[in-house]
Amino acid sequence: MQFNYLSDLKDIKRFINFNRVVYQGIPNYRDSMSEIVKMFLFKKTSYAQHGDVLPFIIEEKGEIQLRAAFISDQKLPGVLMVSFFEALPGVQAAVDLMLSQAESLASAKGLSRIVIGLDAHLNYGVGFLASHFEQTPCFGFGYTPEYYLDYFKECREYGFTSILVEISKFNLERETPTLKRISRKGFTFRQADFKEIEREIEIFTELNNACYQEHLWWSERTFDEDKELLFPFRWFIRPENLIIAEKEGRPVGLMLWYPDYNRLVPAGKGLGLGALLKNRWGGAKDIDRVKLANLVVLPEFRASGVVLGLLAEFYRCVKDRYKFCEAGWIEGNNYKSRAFGLRWQDLGCSEYKQYKAFEVVL
Repeated sequence: MQFNYLSDLKDIKRFINFNRVVYQGIPNYRDSMSEIVKMFLFKKTSYAQHGDVLPFIIEEKGEIQLRAAFISDQKLPGVLMVSFFEALPGVQAAVDLMLSQAESLASAKGLSRIVIGLDAHLNYGVGFLASHFEQTPCFGFGYTPEYYLDYFKECREYGFTSILVEISKFNLERETPTLKRISRKGFTFRQADFKEIEREIEIFTELNNACYQEHLWWSERTFDEDKELLFPFRWFIRPENLIIAEKEGRPVGLMLWYPDYNRLVPAGKGLGLGALLKNRWGGAKDIDRVKLANLVVLPEFRASGVVLGLLAEFYRCVKDRYKFCEAGWIEGNNYKSRAFGLRWQDLGCSEYKQYKAFEVVL
């Protein structure tokens, strides 16, 4: 068995194409990560200014058994990430070799923890699927085989969950007094202005950095990183998909949501020109689900009701157009966020898909 860091373009192509081997014949898989992986492998991301990325493959008799990348980020001290992991079934020896190499590298770098399943940053992806393997994931959520969980059963486990909302059952009628109060207090809500898209992305970056400081494994983002992630997506989303809350002209919160574009994507494929054309020429009518990807409010305004105001604006956009909303991820120990979502259990809200990431403390 051989462990090798990538050395040339041939290795990079083999690394990228390995997911086709892993997911061959799995009808629920959609490729949500290959374009992000390419950004990292070809160093076409400003993340490289502060993150060290070491992609590798493990082979047996010339056949890849496992691929991943060791990533250390100056903005996430003490952590070595095992990112972009994919592996065949029945290759525990390869996984053990990977973990052994990770421990050696972390020790050499003076790092104290290894996090498995964090793909460079929370905004790119975190966790392996731990339930609902028979379903196609909503766009923005990943799909991984169930056997991945067994590979890391000896490691410390972190759970994440999504929230599912049946939109036809949902309403905010009982929140009317709060919604009237936040209006009287001068809070306003607007949709994004794509003519000023760089300004809107800058607001997105600043609010997320201010609001996620206490989140597990969060690291500061830059405008350039979020532009790389969001700017190409502008061909699919509309101004309504980014809602910004303001107080006297100051952005104090936001919500990012979008339709489940995986309904436009064939098995094994990712979002591309075909999905864009379908979306433009009538395919969007077949989408019955949306993803609530991001909901943040500055700490000093969280008790003001602004979250409800953002949800009310969102509900006006989706209530007669879609059947379901999937929100997340929510970290298992984030009891405030979980409780907020489940306060509407009688209105069609419930915890839904489960995900797991793993950690080794050295």
